[in-house]
Amino acid sequence: MSEEPQDIETPAQDSGKARDKLSLNHVAKPKSGQGDDPVVIEKLNNRFGDHVIHQDLDLVVKRGEVLGVVGGSGSGKTVLLNSILGLQRPLSGEIHLFGQKLMDAKPAQAQAIRAKTGVLFQSGALFSTLSVAENIMTPILEFTRLSPREARSVALLKMSMAGLPLRAADLMPSELSGGMIKRTALARALAVDAELIFLDEPTAGLDPIGAAAFDELIRGLADSLGLTVFMITHDLDSLYAICDEIAVLADRHVVLKDRIEVLEKSDHPWIHEYFHGPRGRVKR
Repeated sequence: MSEEPQDIETPAQDSGKARDKLSLNHVAKPKSGQGDDPVVIEKLNNRFGDHVIHQDLDLVVKRGEVLGVVGGSGSGKTVLLNSILGLQRPLSGEIHLFGQKLMDAKPAQAQAIRAKTGVLFQSGALFSTLSVAENIMTPILEFTRLSPREARSVALLKMSMAGLPLRAADLMPSELSGGMIKRTALARALAVDAELIFLDEPTAGLDPIGAAAFDELIRGLADSLGLTVFMITHDLDSLYAICDEIAVLADRHVVLKDRIEVLEKSDHPWIHEYFHGPRGRVKR
């Protein structure tokens, strides 16, 4: 593994100066609205041809909560995530992020929204030709005025926050284990001090020990940084370990959003099977 270049200051030495310039005040801020909730979705409709994915879907993600999003295959979890991220325009309905109506956002407003959010895709989605540090530096250089030297210093700090050894900074994605890929992607999602983090199956492909450690990392970062977390997952252990509430996608909309102990008592067929079925925890 490569050692850090001698002319690069460590996070402890340089992060203070970089943090001062990391402020995103130069980006236009969205106007307040929709209360203090960072995500408000109203009457969302999505369809592909004649196939209806979402019908009048409503969802509110409260500030500071870790929300788990579950649903069966084909229930529209990924389509919902893509709609929130602006990767797919819905047929109708409204999505508000930080009080700004996403579909009506002007370029400066859309830039501000992107600067306040981070995404960890299921596969990590790292740039294969960039090193670990360079992957993490990408949003820093895009959304801030930091120099490459300062951006690297911040990237090293984010690596530490995500539990990555600094000696991994110059490794390529092909040299990383599954857990290190997830942590690199998480560090990149946190790179510009995002307030809202989207996680797509963050523990998929990890062994039980690695998954538990990653859950603990997410919960710890959410608590210490005041993050709002939107997490799509099938992992029951993650739901029980770190989620404040769970939103269930079924019948083309969110049928229930509440604490896990409430969901365990639900008589909705899919929810009951999920928590009381052969792999459910209720029977353990």
